[in-house]
Amino acid sequence: MTASLPDLADPDAARIVADLTPAARGRIRAHLIVHPDALVSGASTAPRSVQALITTLADHGVTGVRAPACLRCGRVRPLRRAVPGGRVCLGCEGILANRGNVGACTVCGTIGPRPSRNTCAACRRRQAAATRTCSACGKPAELDPCSNCRPRPATPCALCHTTAPVTARWPLGPVCTPCYRTARSHPMPCPDCDRARVLIGRAEHRRVCGPCAGVPDPYACERCAGPRSYKVGRLCDRCAVADHLEELFTDVPEAVGTRPLAAMRTALAEAPDAGTVLNWLRGSRSARLLRDLMATGRPPSHTDLDATIDGRGTAMTAEYLRGLLIAYQVLEPRDELAVRIVRHLERTVARHPEHGALLRAYVRWSLLPRAKRHQAVRAGGVKHRIRWAYTRINLAAELLTTIAGHGLTIATLDQGRLDTWLAANPGTRYEVRDFVVWAHRRHHARDLLVPHRPKADPVGLDEDSHWDLLHQCLTDTRLDLDVRAAGAILLLFGQHLTRIAALPTTALTTGDGTTFLTLGRTPIPLPTTLADLLTTLADRPAPQGWAVNTSAGWLFPGHLPGAHISAAALSRRRPRRRGPAHTATATAPVRAPGRSGPPRGAGRPRPAVLLPTRAPGSGTAQSPHAPRRRTTTAKTAGWPR
Repeated sequence: MTASLPDLADPDAARIVADLTPAARGRIRAHLIVHPDALVSGASTAPRSVQALITTLADHGVTGVRAPACLRCGRVRPLRRAVPGGRVCLGCEGILANRGNVGACTVCGTIGPRPSRNTCAACRRRQAAATRTCSACGKPAELDPCSNCRPRPATPCALCHTTAPVTARWPLGPVCTPCYRTARSHPMPCPDCDRARVLIGRAEHRRVCGPCAGVPDPYACERCAGPRSYKVGRLCDRCAVADHLEELFTDVPEAVGTRPLAAMRTALAEAPDAGTVLNWLRGSRSARLLRDLMATGRPPSHTDLDATIDGRGTAMTAEYLRGLLIAYQVLEPRDELAVRIVRHLERTVARHPEHGALLRAYVRWSLLPRAKRHQAVRAGGVKHRIRWAYTRINLAAELLTTIAGHGLTIATLDQGRLDTWLAANPGTRYEVRDFVVWAHRRHHARDLLVPHRPKADPVGLDEDSHWDLLHQCLTDTRLDLDVRAAGAILLLFGQHLTRIAALPTTALTTGDGTTFLTLGRTPIPLPTTLADLLTTLADRPAPQGWAVNTSAGWLFPGHLPGAHISAAALSRRRPRRRGPAHTATATAPVRAPGRSGPPRGAGRPRPAVLLPTRAPGSGTAQSPHAPRRRTTTAKTAGWPR
């Protein structure tokens, strides 16, 4: 001992040796004869008695001693198991045991490593957890406390250098939870081998993968050797997606060959971001609904989806899945406007069967034809028209139910009773005017007066604020592109956000070097700055993820398959809110063709905007030769300053 440790005095060495058992002194003597430098070399061949002696010497302040490191992982830990070439720590002992005993698990039959009594690790943990519980959280656990409740020592992270509890110990050092999650969720190309892996090692002051650092890759997919998924065990995202799709489509014969279901399966399996598809397959309600429909052994249909709707939540799930199946051409597109209105009508009639004949006649001969006519003329989305129809059906049913409670019918309803009913909730009940007018024209009711819903006078922004907002939307590249485009259309043309959100890409056309935006039925020439902005928005590639994330012909696509963004979502995209929403329609500076210069009332020069005239009191720009039509000014949410 003193020969390899010159700082150790003979009396101190004799005192330390005297505290050892005779058996330990014999094993240490035999090992030091073969390996004289065992106390200072750090070799993993040191037996446990030598390891205990090194710990004792270090506790007494002896310098120069070096604890042995694990033969496999290189970490300084107690080394228990002897393997060819040295000894390994407890963690590596389990890994080697897994690799040494491979076969069918005696419990679940899975072919794989059997580290304990010919049983796989998962079954062994379940067996242990069945008889034990964690004293902290009370959940079944193999150890007490469980791995979630067990306190972990705070150690400086090798990546971010933050002192935090350690989640994993890699060859490059201990790693905290945020860094571990980032590295696992976003594998990066290794600078040495150029393969996408979890970079757990370090070589020449740069991060490398495990094999390039001289250790096996613990996060490699067992099937393709790619980076293992952070969400599921043993497989990468793409292999896990393939397994889920195999289970999902295995019962349907139409999911093979060149049929639409087979094309959908291929598109999901080859999606650019397999993690997005895996999240949808594992946790989405629409995926569970698709799994239930596919379990019947036949392709899903519109009728099957409609049969699953029994409330608002299931309706949203079914409509999302319907849009997805239409995007993959599994289902044919249908007249969703008519179907949704009729479905709501039948739900209303089921609650009020005594008014079914009148409500069905109203919807069939008045409400539904006008909704279809507006859809054909103005195009765009159907969400706001569906809500428009829902409101009128609900108010008609509410009016009929109320007067029936007073012993009246629609034929005997007088003006006084109607005014009393309207005054109870003037905010929304004025929309019943549509039903009352139709009932009188069809000789179901008297000539009753329901005034139009009162609207407050529009309050516009002051001139300078309006132009500052417009200039910001046209030039500020820090804002999102769709926010800038929608804000510019709002501030320049005074369009309601409902119409802006439903603009198709076909509304943007080019002719003779001029870009036109069609609002309603009128193509409007655009100034160069706004034309470039909208053209860039229309040509923007679809977001990466999976195949249904496409624009589907909308200038402002939404997150639902094949649908545009909602007006509410577009309004929430404002970076900052300042008080209540402002109205921008009253001060929209739409100019006449051939006119330039600052707008009326401006105190400083403004950019020249050459646009068609705007009808007085309207929110839509019109050509000077276009026929005038009745329009109303709608309040529109403000945009950031």
